[in-house]
Amino acid sequence: MAANPGLLTRVVAGFKKEVPANTIESIQKAGVAVYRALDEAEAVRRDLTAREVDAWDAPVAAAAQQLYAWNAYVLQTLGDKMIEADYRADTRTIGYLPRVTAEQVWAFFGQVEGWLSLTRQAAANPDYRPDPGMTLPADLPGWIEIDPCPAAHLQAMIAAGDAIREHAEVALGTFEVACAHDGHRADLARLRQIAAEASSAADYAAHVFEPGAGQELHEIIEQRLQHALSAYYHLGQLLAMPSLLATYGRGVTGVGVVGDRLPLPGAVGFDPWCLSDPGSLHRWANDVQAARSIEEMWRHDPDPAKTLRVQEQINAALHRGDIVRTGSMYYCSPWASIYRAQRSVVIGTRVLQPGQEFTYEVSAEEIFENGRFIREIVAGPFRPASQIEYDDPGDRH
Repeated sequence: MAANPGLLTRVVAGFKKEVPANTIESIQKAGVAVYRALDEAEAVRRDLTAREVDAWDAPVAAAAQQLYAWNAYVLQTLGDKMIEADYRADTRTIGYLPRVTAEQVWAFFGQVEGWLSLTRQAAANPDYRPDPGMTLPADLPGWIEIDPCPAAHLQAMIAAGDAIREHAEVALGTFEVACAHDGHRADLARLRQIAAEASSAADYAAHVFEPGAGQELHEIIEQRLQHALSAYYHLGQLLAMPSLLATYGRGVTGVGVVGDRLPLPGAVGFDPWCLSDPGSLHRWANDVQAARSIEEMWRHDPDPAKTLRVQEQINAALHRGDIVRTGSMYYCSPWASIYRAQRSVVIGTRVLQPGQEFTYEVSAEEIFENGRFIREIVAGPFRPASQIEYDDPGDRH
């Protein structure tokens, strides 16, 4: 990002309602370590192949290193390509991103550091074993929904797919050489099928893509690209650890699992502060504005049971050890805890991967602007906030 964006850049970015990308660019620069980690993991694969050790007999630590490095690489590449495509689409706003693009890049970059840390742990410890609660192969973070999907997003997905495909095909070729004298023909055929499925979807999308195409065609292209990228993401993990093929396709566990039911507003035992970080409660004891903010949030919540159900899932995940509190809280009312996933887990409809930080945002702040009550899992990474924000839609009457 330019150190001091010019007036024209700021004006155009403001008109387009784009957001500064300086923090995202800093995270992007830190991701350069991902490509080095991938090179090291691929060197491990080549060494095993040279010693005629196939992927089924490879040390678990070596397999995990390759899998984690692949995940970090795919996520970093997707984020990089999103930024590059947007800057290329409009050079007048370099250093700024559409909000939807920024959110999508955060979703990708938010998982990179966790996978990179696991890569280094597996490389450093010959006896390393993945956490048994980790769901593998992992899924890509959720795609931010927007209609129509910006052409720059589609171009970024095509570019990312090309780069990811190249590495996946090289890995598959190396895998086939190592398995040439092995009896895993059915598994090898299945991996080839996944690769063919991914390349077919990617080729179709690239061939029909037109920047000026209508919404219907854009949706078709978007679906094909998302499918291709998901398949390549899984393929790289399965090539690193083919034992995962035994359970591949069964989906992510933990969906819909809840803990003890929380009383609804008005019911005996209801705690209006049940969404807030426990460590912050002393801070609000004598804060009249904070109490009013919480009261207004619940008063305008159109479906408190739905809100509480997500918190119940968070509580259950904490009890199981799937997630932990980081010791920090979100800056917006109701000032929820910031959590870190210890293993793959589903909260609401969001799949969270090991090392990923997240929080639960609930707000009525926008209800008088667009009628929308916010109730969503927000993924990190998070940065320190200079001030807290209260939720007081009642002032907007």
